[in-house]
Amino acid sequence: MYIDSNTYFEVKANTQRTIDIVFKRRPLDESNIARLEDDEVEASRDAEEQLISEILFYYILWKKIGWLPVYIIERIKRHSNEILTSNQTFTHLNAEEYNDFIKIVHEVNESPINIFSDNK
Repeated sequence: MYIDSNTYFEVKANTQRTIDIVFKRRPLDESNIARLEDDEVEASRDAEEQLISEILFYYILWKKIGWLPVYIIERIKRHSNEILTSNQTFTHLNAEEYNDFIKIVHEVNESPINIFSDNK
């Protein structure tokens, strides 16, 4: 996902809509989650944009379904911890966008996330 200057909130809303639409049509399983991640997240232009996109995507998905695949939980917990411990800045985000994103990072880092399996 591309995050151009001052488009973070638009990207966030579009990601929410995409997740809602896709999982109305497709079964909620790990392969469809992975497919949607490839479509939505992997098209980033640089590592910073990739990191923001990945955390944002999985945060929105988590809020929608209430759980995430275990390998994703481990990955976003690790990324969120690195962001918080390093006080990382993001050139793709303005101050308001950064504040929203850091709230998400804190929530992901501090909250227990239930484990998703295709059996649920």
